Amino acid sequence: PATEPPATEPPVTENSNGIRAEFKTAMDSYEDFMNEYVDFMKKYQANPSSLSLLVDYAKYMKKYADFVKDYEAWEAEEMSNAELDYYIDVQTRVNKKLLEITG
Repeated sequence: PATEPPATEPPVTENSNGIRAEFKTAMDSYEDFMNEYVDFMKKYQANPSSLSLLVDYAKYMKKYADFVKDYEAWEAEEMSNAELDYYIDVQTRVNKKLLEITG
């Protein structure tokens, strides 16, 4: 019987800091998305009936699609210590931004 060759995993690409390119792209895309969300919400809070919000919303949804694509490419694998540190840094910056619109 013929045997199939073992499946090979794609090579893991890490930068000099030990962070995989896919992970960094996903985290940066997430942060960009959340920054865009905060900007959108500030405009909405300032003038909820503004028609320009429709254009901004379309741009925001494009950012959302980019974020989802980048996040799926990362596949939420286990994080290295360097990646965990970067994740915490991103979350801290995002949380600070979210505080700008909560009160």
